[in-house]
Amino acid sequence: MKKKPILYITAFLIMAALPFLSFGGTKNAVLNSRGTLSSQSESVRSTEKTQASDTPNKDSYQKVFKILDTSSGSVVEVDDKTFCIGAVAYEMLPSFETEALKAQCVACYTHFCRIRRQQSDNADKELNGADFQADLSKGEYFLSDEQMREKWGNLYEKSKSKITAAVDSVFGEVLTDDGGNYIDAAYHAISSGETENAKDIFGKDDKHLISVASPGDRLAPEYKSVCEFSDEEFKKIILAENKDADLSGKPEKWIGKTERTKAGAVKSITVGGKTFGGADIRGIFSLRSACFSITHGIGGFKFTVLGYGHGVGMSQYGAQYMALQGSDYRQILNMYYSDVKITAEKT
Repeated sequence: MKKKPILYITAFLIMAALPFLSFGGTKNAVLNSRGTLSSQSESVRSTEKTQASDTPNKDSYQKVFKILDTSSGSVVEVDDKTFCIGAVAYEMLPSFETEALKAQCVACYTHFCRIRRQQSDNADKELNGADFQADLSKGEYFLSDEQMREKWGNLYEKSKSKITAAVDSVFGEVLTDDGGNYIDAAYHAISSGETENAKDIFGKDDKHLISVASPGDRLAPEYKSVCEFSDEEFKKIILAENKDADLSGKPEKWIGKTERTKAGAVKSITVGGKTFGGADIRGIFSLRSACFSITHGIGGFKFTVLGYGHGVGMSQYGAQYMALQGSDYRQILNMYYSDVKITAEKT
């Protein structure tokens, strides 16, 4: 029986009320199947590549992600499935719909498989043989079992079980182009209501990352945020970034021309006669996104910000909204990533 649209909206708003959780040495630390650190040293098991089928063989995956833990200097090895569970736990609330969790698993697995492949083809010596680096003590990009227990408390068993089931159902699936190459599966928390073109944000064209409408984001918690700075605070921050900016005269005259993307993010903005990138302003003022507007009043400068993150690729709250409307993970992925294939990862 189909539910009325108002019930979907109500369910989404209840779900959205929860706070959003937002990624050496020669002897490696190894994460076991429970996600806890052990002291044994283990090399990556080599496997022969097999032809991908429509349904992944979930028991055939033996690969690992090698992570340079910046907190210890050690290279930590995490098997692919354990990593996917910890990565989804890092990226999404366990209360999200299962189909949204599945979509997140495929996206983040694709993202990190692509990084691993790039590192294999052109190794960065500073990574000491790792695929990428992260501060695992802070749960960056990946939550260990212990960190999940600490984060979820009494809800640990239920939350871990739900995320594990979602990962199990899609494990090994990745997003590829027609040539079988991993796409750049970017994702973010909340868009402005429309995702961004990769060209506008990352500076390069990508046919898989084009702007699409994501109206459900407008219902997300903290879709709109406000940051305020006094005239002196604003001046100090700008001059620290560019000492040649002319911030003499009336403060309301400091802001000049603003250029925006199709989806609304600031591409460039003139402040004190100098041009700043929207991402640069976002960074120095610690804004939630580059989709902002600036006004000046008696109290100083006010930034009104829409969304959270860079805005490219899959919106996590947009995925949640779609799942609540009845979309499955494949529909979600094909909504946010254009001209892609969902295929089984080769081992």
